[in-house]
Amino acid sequence: MLRFLRNDDPSQSPAAARLFENAKAKKVRLSISAVTVAEAFYVLARVYRHTKPDAAAKLRPLIQSDAIDVDDRSRVLDALERVIRANVDFGDGYLAATAAEDSGSIASFDVDLKRFNDVRTVVPE
Repeated sequence: MLRFLRNDDPSQSPAAARLFENAKAKKVRLSISAVTVAEAFYVLARVYRHTKPDAAAKLRPLIQSDAIDVDDRSRVLDALERVIRANVDFGDGYLAATAAEDSGSIASFDVDLKRFNDVRTVVPE
């Protein structure tokens, strides 16, 4: 996924592009998990020094694409939108998206989670 998004490797990037084209043409089936999205996000943000919102924005079209099966696609997209809006890590966005789906709360010391009005953060005592 990173070689496709970055287009920065003379041999791997074209191979990744062909793989995604084959997936669009339904010649192969690609599937990714939220863990894979999180890993790609962290590499874009930390290794390639994209801002968190920019890293999420780069991943969003791929996750929206019907060329890839994404586990919990709606939750992953919600998490990416939360990253873009609140400038948080993907893990925080995913946790908030999960809590919002379940109308639950989050037990955490992480103050970034307070940026989400649709989930309740409970600080352990």
